[in-house]
Amino acid sequence: MKILHIMTAYPRNEHDVVSPWIVKLLTNFLKKGHDVSVFTSSYKGLETQVMNGVLVYRFRYAPKGIEDLTHDMAVPERLKQGIKYKLLVLPYILSGLINALIFKPKHDIIHVHWPVPHIVFGLPMKRRWKVPMLLYIHGGELNFLKKLPAPLKKTFIYMMNKADLITVNSSYTKRVAEDIGLEVPIEIVPFGNPHADATMYPFKKKNKKTILFVGRLIEVKGIDVLLRAFKIIKKMHPDVELRIVGDGPLKEEIVTLSDELGIPVTLTGYKTGEELKREYLNASVFVLPSKRDKIGQTETLGVVTIEALSYGLPVVASNLGGIPDVIKDKKTGLLFNPGDHEELAEKIMLLLENPEMAGELVRKGQEHVKNNYSWKRIVDRMEQLYIGLLGRYKT
Repeated sequence: MKILHIMTAYPRNEHDVVSPWIVKLLTNFLKKGHDVSVFTSSYKGLETQVMNGVLVYRFRYAPKGIEDLTHDMAVPERLKQGIKYKLLVLPYILSGLINALIFKPKHDIIHVHWPVPHIVFGLPMKRRWKVPMLLYIHGGELNFLKKLPAPLKKTFIYMMNKADLITVNSSYTKRVAEDIGLEVPIEIVPFGNPHADATMYPFKKKNKKTILFVGRLIEVKGIDVLLRAFKIIKKMHPDVELRIVGDGPLKEEIVTLSDELGIPVTLTGYKTGEELKREYLNASVFVLPSKRDKIGQTETLGVVTIEALSYGLPVVASNLGGIPDVIKDKKTGLLFNPGDHEELAEKIMLLLENPEMAGELVRKGQEHVKNNYSWKRIVDRMEQLYIGLLGRYKT
């Protein structure tokens, strides 16, 4: 099969970490013998290139010096940084549409990621080539869609309902998609662990107690809730350490709040590869304290919890969004009510004080990950969906 993925951004070089889940998906499809290409945006003049066997067609949308709406961070975060980025949205969409209309290499399948706004690029290709088109809804774009003016919102929903199938990352995202008026059949095909290898590391009781958070330092991650919980924990367990791995716009606020609370917190900055692996293997408990941010966004799956379980870490996470797909309370981890720092502290201490419970949660969590989030299962499922759609078009 020749498969075209349409998306916001794709790695610029072998060291880039843009959209690691999609990269993993495409890499696996290459290994199965399929021809995989990407239609995406440029970054500061970057031209079309081949990345590890994937042809990456990049369209230009602005002068080189200001062509940075994408890649460095998620577009919704970029848009908060000033009028410059808001002004780049229209040329991004118009240039993408023009390039989609003249894009020549015909593919058997079109898979559109973040269909608001990328359905605008995919629909002309579908009509011109007369091939099936899937949408992959990651979640955040639906929140953006809700806030559009009514006529524009209806237009996007109309275009998205022209797809042959919609794939989503969680049961939560599926519910939101259905509620918003999407009538196309929806299949849950989550992404797996983009970082860890195939090995499942067993739970090990650590001599040094360490609480770990990994992720972007943004409002939706609820790091302020974790800091308030840590103040309670520190009184009961003076030797415990909190390590926050990641970077983002709230770094200074986190430092300020930890100073106000009088708690020592280690902010390591962004880590990948072996450095990130060591953080997981040296920790005692992993925490994902997500909440809804000011514009209503929340965690649509929580892939980082899959990663933590793979490294043998028990997980405490918010009972919110798509997180419960991975973390089943008292089965594969512990859930707490979003924003309740006292309950969060209680759940973390429960795991720190009960290694037998922590180990059992990890064991069951890893079994759940193997059965539902292994890349083999995900790639095989996506391939089945592609083949099924192709069969419908041939009959």
